[in-house]
Amino acid sequence: MNKNLTIEQNDYAIFLPAISGFFATYIGKQRYDEYVETSRIPSNFPNNIESMNWLNPQKGLFNYHWSLYSAGHAELNVNKHSPKEDMVRNRDRNNSWILGDSGGFQIGKGVWEGDWKDPNCPKAKKKREQVLTWLDAYADYGMILDIPA
Repeated sequence: MNKNLTIEQNDYAIFLPAISGFFATYIGKQRYDEYVETSRIPSNFPNNIESMNWLNPQKGLFNYHWSLYSAGHAELNVNKHSPKEDMVRNRDRNNSWILGDSGGFQIGKGVWEGDWKDPNCPKAKKKREQVLTWLDAYADYGMILDIPA
């Protein structure tokens, strides 16, 4: 049973479910190892935890084309293999679309170090470059709002 929720949403504004870092980790890491014990996965999930991956039209119990994912949750080093990112990094881009968020919340909360008011701050500049590279590599559209009001 694979229900296409995208075609059922044709009379509404496009809803972008936000993929949390935890959710992406469960999907991604399970592809490489038994990250979630099999005994904890419902027996009616025909494709293990991948059954909950709405970006996978072949194995998900349902399919939905649109999503939001934040660079604030992401492994920003695009050259580093990251199983926790596999749901986003290795999705079928012909059958899914992700709006990449720049992670401004992390800046506002002080999670990402740097003097964000100074355009020449080395830490902030490095993080900006990483975010832009990540957005370019994995998002279909990037939302660049660095410092939330």
